[in-house]
Amino acid sequence: MDLLKILIPLFFVSFSLGEIARIQFPNSITVGLFDISVVSLSFYILAKTRKSKFTLKIPIILFILISLFSLGINFRRYELDQFLIGSLYLLRWIAYTGVYFSATSLSDKGKKYTLRFMMLSGIFIVFFGYLQFLFYPSLRNLYYLGWDEHMHRMFSTFLDPNFAGVVFVLFFVFFYVFKEKFISNRLLSSLILLLTFGAIILTYSRGAYLMFVICALIYSILVRQWKVVAGVVLVFAILFIILSPRFYIENTNLLRVASATQRLESSKQALAIFNKNPLGVGFNTFRYAREKYGFKDLSLFGPSHSGAGVDNSMVLILVTTGVPGFLVYVYLIYKIFRIGSFNLRKNKMGLVLLVSLGGLLVNSLFINSLLYSFTMAWIFLLAGLTENT
Repeated sequence: MDLLKILIPLFFVSFSLGEIARIQFPNSITVGLFDISVVSLSFYILAKTRKSKFTLKIPIILFILISLFSLGINFRRYELDQFLIGSLYLLRWIAYTGVYFSATSLSDKGKKYTLRFMMLSGIFIVFFGYLQFLFYPSLRNLYYLGWDEHMHRMFSTFLDPNFAGVVFVLFFVFFYVFKEKFISNRLLSSLILLLTFGAIILTYSRGAYLMFVICALIYSILVRQWKVVAGVVLVFAILFIILSPRFYIENTNLLRVASATQRLESSKQALAIFNKNPLGVGFNTFRYAREKYGFKDLSLFGPSHSGAGVDNSMVLILVTTGVPGFLVYVYLIYKIFRIGSFNLRKNKMGLVLLVSLGGLLVNSLFINSLLYSFTMAWIFLLAGLTENT
């Protein structure tokens, strides 16, 4: 437990720092402090555990094998450096599954320690978000690095309001369910929830808004409290009216169509490539595959951060790993839902897992949030803690 007292805080501190604690190398290769902390924590815990039965082990192994197959059959299609960069995405995905295996293997003391730092990391992200919104309201000076401007929106440490909104919603769900466990003062816990909800609103991310409503709907169904989802819908309707005077600004216009059109176009391009590659183009070599089919990255300052993926996680999995990989990934998601439903009556973490994953799946239809490092780690963490009864 002594080394865990260092590795677990490092994991959540690096999680809180998001995209600002990373180094970007040429050819769009990035290594973050969070990547290092994930690998360190996973290796340490798994080297000590003797547990052999993991619910997600089979679908994880199957997806890795299919991903390797999709890379192998496309080996001659890409330059060696392109092939190696694509392979790094798979290595990262494998490393992040270690979060699940580690969380499943934690002792009771380790679980309590982890829950405490989950709360603290979420509070820090929200706090940093308000500082950013007040003193650093635009990413225009980082446009040359491939980041969008995102003016007048909260993006916190993730440098993207859409992904920040997803993390805010995930933290809101977690804290709402466990608030009595962490903070006995109702006024303080209510203030944290209010500030987190405010942070979600200030992202002006319609995907995050929809995710929040879906989470409220799933929660209402599971706990049979329909007033929760009714209240959420009413609040969003009122906020839509309040925010409407800011719709003249493109970034804060909730009725904007340019971004929706661009996301739809990215999925169309990916499906067009999939039609010619039913076994996939390789996980994840999509950036290079789309260039070979004439879909160029139009960023003025080199590769954009969205160029390597599709604004729909399931479409990205389909086009990169083909039909076999898509089916196995659906099976993996099903098994995660099974972990949540099986433990729903045993502990509250099952409720958090079901609500969070349900909302994230809907959100991932609009942005690639299902394969985003930080949300992927959070879901694997919830799955492991839920299974670890």
